[in-house]
Amino acid sequence: MNVQPPEAYATYKTYSAQLLAWNSSFSAFMSLKLHALTPLQIRGATLLKIHHITATIMGRCVPDPTDPRSIVAAANDPMIFSRSTNDFQTVVSLSQSLVAAAEQDIQRGNGRLAGGLTFSTDMGVVAPLYYVCIKCTDVPLREQAIELLGRCPRREGMWDSVLGVRMIREFWEMEEVHRQLRQGMVKLVLEDDGRWEWSWRDVNSRGEGRGAGYAVNEMPRSQIC
Repeated sequence: MNVQPPEAYATYKTYSAQLLAWNSSFSAFMSLKLHALTPLQIRGATLLKIHHITATIMGRCVPDPTDPRSIVAAANDPMIFSRSTNDFQTVVSLSQSLVAAAEQDIQRGNGRLAGGLTFSTDMGVVAPLYYVCIKCTDVPLREQAIELLGRCPRREGMWDSVLGVRMIREFWEMEEVHRQLRQGMVKLVLEDDGRWEWSWRDVNSRGEGRGAGYAVNEMPRSQIC
């Protein structure tokens, strides 16, 4: 971690302080003005809170300067995100209220979601829910988040909820393969003629897998366990 410039951590502290100050001001404002807000304004305030919580979770990913791991490994440590489960739950709960409100608009003829994807240049719930699906370590919460994404087909800037659902499911598949490989044992054999074979065995479930192919360049026979 000593390869990271000290300025990066100073910037992190500045932004963290700004997030705390924003939340304090937001809470004070809502305490004073909530009774006077319209339903549409309350939705806007809810969305602001969702994005603030998401940004706060992201801010926790900045590792300690003394951490010996690479910044990629340290910033993506599942332990960081496991400590944010309650915040992820709040993001999902608040997003659920907004999705339900949008569905009610459709039933009343005030929404356009039923006619296909809608587009907005503003950020809504798609990006925060996507983040929950990718980073949250609580599987039921992730399932709730992707279910909400499926209920609100929208494009918000670069975020497409329909495409996002497909990407999330593909990511989950790769995540599961990685988890299984870490639990199992992989053996790779390279033949003199460039042919290679691999086998995998899960030491817990006794599952197995194997494959074969040909390498581009000839390599001496070797075995890696």
